Amino acid sequence: MYNAPRYTLDHIPFLRLLIPLMVGIAWQYTAPSDIILYVWCAIALVGAMATIVLRKHLFSVWRKISFATFVNAVFIAIGMAVCINNTVSKELPTTTANTLAIACIENTPTEQEYTYRTQATIVALNDSNNLRNVLIKVLLHLQKSYTARTLQSGDIILFRPQLQPIESSRLPHSFDYSSFMARKGILYRQYLADGTWQLSQQQAPLSITQQAARIQQRCIESLKRCQLSQENQSLLSALLWGYKADIPDSMRQYFSSAGLSHTLAVSGLHTGIIAFILWIILYPLRYTPIPHTRGIITLIVLWAYAFITGLSPSVVRACIMASFVGVAEIINRPNTSLNALCGSAVMILLMAPMQLFDIGFQLSYTAVAGIILLSPYFNINNLLNTHNPILRYIVDLIAASLAAQIATIPLASYYFHYIPMWGLLSNLLLTPLLTPLVFMALIMQLCEVVGLPHAWLDHATDTTASLLCNGANTIATLPGAVIEGVWVSLPMLILYGIMIIAIWYSLSHRTLRPTTIILLTLITMQGYILYETLRPSTPTILLPSERKYSHLQLCDNKRNCLIISTDTCMSIPEAGQEWRIREHLTAQRVVAGDTLATEHIYMALPFIEYYGKRILWVDNNIWRYSHASTPIDIDYAIITEKYSGHISQLQKNFNIDNIILSAGVYPEKAQELIQECLQSDINYHDTRIQGVWCVIGYQ
Repeated sequence: MYNAPRYTLDHIPFLRLLIPLMVGIAWQYTAPSDIILYVWCAIALVGAMATIVLRKHLFSVWRKISFATFVNAVFIAIGMAVCINNTVSKELPTTTANTLAIACIENTPTEQEYTYRTQATIVALNDSNNLRNVLIKVLLHLQKSYTARTLQSGDIILFRPQLQPIESSRLPHSFDYSSFMARKGILYRQYLADGTWQLSQQQAPLSITQQAARIQQRCIESLKRCQLSQENQSLLSALLWGYKADIPDSMRQYFSSAGLSHTLAVSGLHTGIIAFILWIILYPLRYTPIPHTRGIITLIVLWAYAFITGLSPSVVRACIMASFVGVAEIINRPNTSLNALCGSAVMILLMAPMQLFDIGFQLSYTAVAGIILLSPYFNINNLLNTHNPILRYIVDLIAASLAAQIATIPLASYYFHYIPMWGLLSNLLLTPLLTPLVFMALIMQLCEVVGLPHAWLDHATDTTASLLCNGANTIATLPGAVIEGVWVSLPMLILYGIMIIAIWYSLSHRTLRPTTIILLTLITMQGYILYETLRPSTPTILLPSERKYSHLQLCDNKRNCLIISTDTCMSIPEAGQEWRIREHLTAQRVVAGDTLATEHIYMALPFIEYYGKRILWVDNNIWRYSHASTPIDIDYAIITEKYSGHISQLQKNFNIDNIILSAGVYPEKAQELIQECLQSDINYHDTRIQGVWCVIGYQ
């Protein structure tokens, strides 16, 4: 604790570049404008001219201001420029029925429930021997077949382009999948049935990333030849080589609940283990006449490992930080881990600005920053005054884990809406298993490649991996392992960040000056929580565009949420979960025969009265065989996949203003019902095409 460094801007010069760079990227992404870019370029020019004019006044305040203005404006403009350069055009080239797309597969297809999914780049369009060069990234869903399963990065396939925009579910507060893919440069997708595409005999020259993907696939195939259980193979594929497609959903769930989800992706932790193993293996090189040979070889191997594992942000960050520290040592220049962290972020954002909005990027950098800044204040080794290496290791591990969790829990809750409560215990008990597991797995694969016997090593590796999995599963099932339904809003996230920075500043500088900021932040957070608790919920009708079942959800201003579903399972559906958490709704399933009433909702299925509006829930065919003498007025009729009749049969009993078609209705049937709506002049909403049906605000 007493050795905690006191950082100033002089210790972290890269922070001065990182902040304006992030501002420029975020500005251009949220409010794109070329004019603003020119304005910042003009400000940079003025700052540069003022700096030149004042060049003789080195210690002048105005010269410092002009130089700071120049640097900040330049990096804001650079951030906006690189963001513009990485923005994908939404315009597609014109195609005809005879157009043939030539696409290069970018990665090994991953198996989904019904298809193989892969990313590809359309490099050319062929119109009757008229070849046009293009560059369009697409997401392809291939019908399951042997050829689709054996595709590799660099393969060329031919198909007729019928690209469809990638759309999100449009559920309130839900994950925006289309924006997520757009940040990767992918705006369109296409389903290819077997026989509608063919594999070309030619192959495109492999890029560096594609060559790395090929090597990664060979490493995974080598791992699968070892005598390991299926579950442990998938775990080690993710742990060693960054291939997470084979990880079962159950494993993802209990690792997340145990607070160990970071172990399922190659991260800085894994890179550090690799570096430690290399440092031990290369120990004899310290006696060679060439200085720093050991460090240079370690850096080269680390960067090769980063390429093989797909250049994930956390691994690139670790490699850049290691490079900064290593190069600083070689050229005998001072450097700090925090400055290396900021420098790595600057380099990544210059190459891939959309990483700023990536969850992995944010969590990785937040965790490492938390460890660097906060862990010294949790490390009580100096107070214990112990020289026991095991005890010191345990204390160091607790301090690092606690600091990382304090830094990342709000951010993780903001994205995933849950808090693992036993994360500290998991990291204390199970994280130490990673080093021997990685070491044994690498030696095992090396023996497999060179043909040495490794049966005993297979057994030891399999046992250690099973111990890690079973330990994570056990901790995930402990009482209170996870607090679910947590909603952290963006204002709360910002306030939390301000408070943590103020507390760190107070501790590092041993001053009480930030106390006012800390108290004001706490009061503001409490006020915000009180407001969120007392405010009424917004009345909303919601029908998600889920194709398997229909889930109609209705909430009133008292935080009641009633759910009607064609799924006979009584569990609360996942669709709409983010909306229910955000509005703090109490969800309740309603089944046929139930009669429920609140202040603004009366429900006796299939009839619903909601804030004076009448809704008909059509989930059977009883209305096909009846005829009312006086039709009932209905504002909305929800047609589910269980209705096989026609609109005209419903009109014998009801005067319907609006028809809502569930996404579960078969496309051919939906088209028939739409034609009937058009003929009868009835408004309709097809959730299969138009997305979620959402009506907000009946008061």
